[in-house]
Amino acid sequence: MNQVIVIPARMSGKRLPGKPLILIKGIPMIWHVWSRCAKVLDSSLIYIATEDIEIEEYCAKNNINCVNTGPADTAIDRIKLFSDVIEADAYINVQGDEPIVNPQDIETILQYNKNYPDRVVFGKTKCNKDEFNMYSKAKVVCSKSSRLMYSSRAGIPTTNKGMFHSAERAIWIYAFNKKSLNDYFNFKDSIIEKIEDNEIIRFLELDIPVFCVDVIGDSWSVDEAKDVEIVENLLD
Repeated sequence: MNQVIVIPARMSGKRLPGKPLILIKGIPMIWHVWSRCAKVLDSSLIYIATEDIEIEEYCAKNNINCVNTGPADTAIDRIKLFSDVIEADAYINVQGDEPIVNPQDIETILQYNKNYPDRVVFGKTKCNKDEFNMYSKAKVVCSKSSRLMYSSRAGIPTTNKGMFHSAERAIWIYAFNKKSLNDYFNFKDSIIEKIEDNEIIRFLELDIPVFCVDVIGDSWSVDEAKDVEIVENLLD
């Protein structure tokens, strides 16, 4: 099975512009992500997908595969555009803002994808109360059969008093096939996705099943400037 890892990255992020090249321990964040992926797959099967010349130039200097997709509305849209250039059986998305992504979690998604190549899948892990209340961390509710029921930046589920009881949060390592990417990209009328700013919801609006698989989930995404210090401390 021809699986490739795609790391979407852009300089014009809303909350932290330029973050793919922000230095973490003196090294650009995108290198940290790429190097962890390289512990799982051969580097020839790992790509950065971007629209920015700065990222292209960095990749060229460091012998990292890079494809310029042009502009894209979401990371999943970018992977679809990437899939128009690079043919594969499966596209494993590791987000470009996950500098301490756990290679074991990537391996879990790779293996799940081999077992269920027709499914859209991503990782999930337990969520503590602090993470539950962070709007930068997407929470998920999954069924007994591990299908995603809903995902929100708000704290879900709550008790009937609106209180935290137990929850899970998303670890955004995905697996897609070409058809799911095409269907996603061609649907331009998603509403809830835009309200939540949560791209996985577009599949739910399309009635495309999405599956969740348990991962270790000890990574920490860099969503805001304060996250850089958190990640650096975790790297010590």
